[in-house]
Amino acid sequence: MMRKWKDLDPEVKAQVANELGKYVYMLVDPRDGVPFYVGKGRGLRFDAHGWEALFAARFDEGEVAAEDLRRLKVGRINEIRSAGLEPDIWIVRYGMSSDSEYTAVEAACIDLLRSMPIRPTENGGTRLPHGNKAGLTNARTEQAKGHGIVLLDDLIDELAAPLLTYDKPLLLIRLGSWVESSEEIPGGVERPGYGYKSEWLSSSVRTQRFEEIGVSACGWWPISPSGVEAEEIKYFVAVHRGVTRGLFRIVPGSWETKEYDRHESGRVNRRSACRFEVIDSGPDFDAIIGPHGHRIQGIQQNSFYWPFKR
Repeated sequence: MMRKWKDLDPEVKAQVANELGKYVYMLVDPRDGVPFYVGKGRGLRFDAHGWEALFAARFDEGEVAAEDLRRLKVGRINEIRSAGLEPDIWIVRYGMSSDSEYTAVEAACIDLLRSMPIRPTENGGTRLPHGNKAGLTNARTEQAKGHGIVLLDDLIDELAAPLLTYDKPLLLIRLGSWVESSEEIPGGVERPGYGYKSEWLSSSVRTQRFEEIGVSACGWWPISPSGVEAEEIKYFVAVHRGVTRGLFRIVPGSWETKEYDRHESGRVNRRSACRFEVIDSGPDFDAIIGPHGHRIQGIQQNSFYWPFKR
C-alpha cells in the first residue's frame, strides 16, 4: 500500500482526496483480516506527511487515555510493518456531506465491532468488501450512491486509470452488479450468473479471475455478430464503473444468437454471445487494460462499439 501511494502522480493523490471528502475508515491487520482501528477524516493533506496523517490518532475515547490509545494503534502498525506488510485501509463510507453524518457512521462501526468481534481469517485467507454476502439474509444493501465500502487501494486504482485512447475498434461490454442467473453460453459452459462481482474490484483478485470475468461478459447482448465482423473487431472488453477490467479475444466463427421474449413493441429480442480467449499480457493488453484499467470518457448505456461513432 505504502509503495503504491508514494508512486502515485500528485494529481491522482489530489483526486483521491477530493473523492473521499468526509469519510470513515478502518485499519485492518492483513495477517488475520481483523480491524483494529476505526477513524474518520476529511480533506487529507497529501504532502510529505499526508499518508501518516491518515494513521494519526483522533482521541476522544473516555475510558482510555489518549496517549495509551495512540501507543496501542501505533504499536500494532509497527508490528505489522515489522512483518513486511502494511495495514489494509478500508473506506467504510466516503463523500459524506456533514460532520454529523460521518460521526454517526464512525460511532456505529465502533459499536458494532465492539459488540460482534470479527473472526480471524484462516490459512492466509483474504478478506474483501462484500465477501460475506451469504452471512446476511438482506437481499440488497441500502443505496450508497457509489460511495460504499471499498479498499483504498481499489479506489486509487479507479482514479489512477488513464483515459482509453486505443485507436482500433473494440466491443465494449458494460457489466453492472452481479446477478445470479444460470445460463448456458457458447461452448456448452453453464455460467452461474452475469455482471461484475465486488471482489473483482481488487486488482490482486481480478488478475486471477479473468476467465470468470470473460464468462460473465461474453453474452447475451443485443449486438449484431455480422456488424462486429464487418468492423473487424478482434476483442471484447469488460467495463465496470466506466473503467476497463478485462480483455478477451473473440474466437472467430463462435457467435451464437438466440431469441428471448419479444419487446412490448413486438420487435424480436435477439441476443448474441461468443467464445473467447483471455488476453492478459502484450501491447494490446497494456494499451486497453494495463495496471489500473483505462477510463472510458462519455460511455453511454447502449454503447457497444469503440471508438464511439454510432
